[in-house]
Order: sequence, then C-alpha cells, then structure tokens
Amino acid sequence: MITIWPRTRLLLIALLGIGTTSCATAPSADLTGFGRAASALQADAATTFAEANRLTRSVEVDRFVRSGAIALSERRFPPAVPPEVSARWRSALDDLARYGNLLATLTGRGRGGVQTDAFRQLGVELGSGIAAVDLDPGIAAGFASLAGGLVDLRAQTSAKEILRRTDPDVRRLLTAMATAVGSSDAEGLRGTVASNWTTALSTHQRNYAAAATEKADARQRQIVADYLSGIDRRDAQLASLATLRASLLGLADAHTAAAAGSRRPFDEVLRDMRDRLGRTQKTYDAIDAAGEAGR
Repeated sequence: MITIWPRTRLLLIALLGIGTTSCATAPSADLTGFGRAASALQADAATTFAEANRLTRSVEVDRFVRSGAIALSERRFPPAVPPEVSARWRSALDDLARYGNLLATLTGRGRGGVQTDAFRQLGVELGSGIAAVDLDPGIAAGFASLAGGLVDLRAQTSAKEILRRTDPDVRRLLTAMATAVGSSDAEGLRGTVASNWTTALSTHQRNYAAAATEKADARQRQIVADYLSGIDRRDAQLASLATLRASLLGLADAHTAAAAGSRRPFDEVLRDMRDRLGRTQKTYDAIDAAGEAGR
C-alpha cells in the first residue's frame, strides 16, 4: 500500500519542537513562530491533498477491479483534488510562507531599511504575479491587498509597525483561504471533495441493489463492507480539510494577537496544529490497518 505518512510524522516532530525555543527579544520569538507556522501549514496542506487523492483512488481501484473492465486508463482514477488545484494552493501558501519567513528575520529593533526594502520587494512580486487569481477571487483579492500594503511601507519601519500595517491584509487573506476551503462539507473545496465522494460511493449503492435482487448474500456483505470503508475514508478526508481551515483561521488570530502586542501569540495555534496532526494521523492509521485486515 502506498503511504505518505512518514512525511507527516516528520512535520509532527518539527511542530513538537516549536514553542520550546526562546529568543532574547520577545518580538523576534513571536515572529519566528509565525514563519514556522506558515511553513508547517504549507506542508500540512500538501499532505492533506495528497492523502485525499490516495484515499479517493483506493476506492476507485476497488471499484475498477470489481467491474471486470480490462481497459486500464488514467481517467478511470480521477483525483479528489486535481493537480492544477493543488499547484495553485501550493503557490499561494508558498507566498504566505515567504511573508512569514521574512517576518522571522525581524527583531524588536526592526533591522532598518534593508528589511523594509525586502518587504516592499515581496509586495512588488506578489502584485505582479498573483498565482491565486485562478484559485479563488477572494484569495486573489487578499494577496493584492497584502501586496499593496507591503509596497507602501515606509523606510525604516519597525517590526511592530510592520505587523500593525499588514495585519488587516494578512487576516483578510487567511480568512479568504479558509473560506475557499469551506466552512462546511457543502461549500468550497470541502464541497467539491464531498461531491466527488458521493459519485464514488454511488457505485456501491447500485451494485448492492443488483446483488440484493439476486439474493447474493456473500456479495452483499462485501459491498456493504466496501461502502462503509469508503464512508470512513470520506469522513477522514473531509475532517482533514476542516483541520486545514481551522489552522488558517488560527494563524490569522495569532498574527492579530502579535500585532496587538502579545508576547507569545503563536503558542496556542502551534499546539492546535500539532494536536490536529496527531489526531488525523491516528485516524488514517486506523483506516489503513482496517484495510489491510480486510484484504
């Protein structure tokens, strides 16, 4: 069985170490936390999408094998999250991580005009090629707003001032990302994935109706088992997307807290991300174990 969870374990180990480090200046520690959280969020999203496709395709494989078809083709195994959508999310989160990593270079003294120029240059780059434009209008607008705010930064702007100036735009962007993921399983990316699962699981329903008509008890039991396994995988996948949304909103709150002067605003969001990753991993491990036992 193909699995990508070792990567998630590495991410979990990395997050376990976050929050235990200290820095001579509180603002530097806080800003380093944002950069790390943004990078962890990028890795979390990549894992979530890859795992979503793995689970969806495992259902498609079972369906294809039992269909008796002999014409093997890629189109018979559509991913839950298409490659182009994953690429756009990766690009958008990479831009967010770049902002976070730049924040991590600041100290309470601001690092002077050199760092201000770096923020302004990032703003120019974000404004000239917003990769999120094909992903979601709200995310594109959020990046455009952040780009404008960065470009308008004055020379020698302090770390605290940069946080205050950018917070409304960062919050707008992260909230737009969370909205694009979806506040429920009927909206956004969660809605798309849920719809794909409905289509995938409908085959089991049709097959069961045929088997029930034939009174094929053994076949009926197998179809029910496959159907319930598919439901478990769907629920785990949708829960992972809900976790991604919660992490995006948590990071927005942490940034706002830092802008308001909180000394350690990222502890809670990093702890939440760590706990969610642990719970998600346990769920997928249980599903994989059940799948192996049923083979």
